[in-house]
Amino acid sequence: MDAPLDAPLDASDNGTLPEATPTSGMPMSRLFAFALGGTLLLLAPLLVGALLVMRGRIEAPVAEAARPFDLPALDGSRITQAVFSDRVVVVNVWASWCGPCRAEAPVLRRMAESASGVTYYGVVSLDEPRLARAFAEAEGLDYPHAIDDGTFSRAHNVAVIPTTLVFAKDGSFVGRIEGPLSEVRLQALIDDAIAAGSR
Repeated sequence: MDAPLDAPLDASDNGTLPEATPTSGMPMSRLFAFALGGTLLLLAPLLVGALLVMRGRIEAPVAEAARPFDLPALDGSRITQAVFSDRVVVVNVWASWCGPCRAEAPVLRRMAESASGVTYYGVVSLDEPRLARAFAEAEGLDYPHAIDDGTFSRAHNVAVIPTTLVFAKDGSFVGRIEGPLSEVRLQALIDDAIAAGSR
């Protein structure tokens, strides 16, 4: 039978107190070791993460508008993610052979012509530049158009043509319209982007 914790020292035990055991029968020293080990296991990922951040191996999340691309434009210039800086931006991904793209082109032309404080860009996907150029000219889409080699579509998860993306002035992604757009739907996203930039 175990002695109580307040039992007097016994000369035969070399001055040590008898070890107390909890009701489970496990010595206190083993319980402490298990508790310490469990705590260290829980803290290990946090400590590793903190070390990696301090060494610069984990970068802060990048705003979607800042995801890099560098593409040729239909007019011979180049368009990069830098054009999204500090402005509300509408990007329409399209192709000249795409029926819904043709249907929404007049809406985009009207909205781009009447836009105040909003910049429009086109991204031509899976199309021949000469056909895309002829289509943009015929439809009066006078804003810049990049020719996508897949970089833009991958960076912004574009899987459907047409897709229209809207970004706020701070680079945050506001929303997308997959498939043909309407003026009402696009204007609602633009209003959200303007509101986000004014906070």
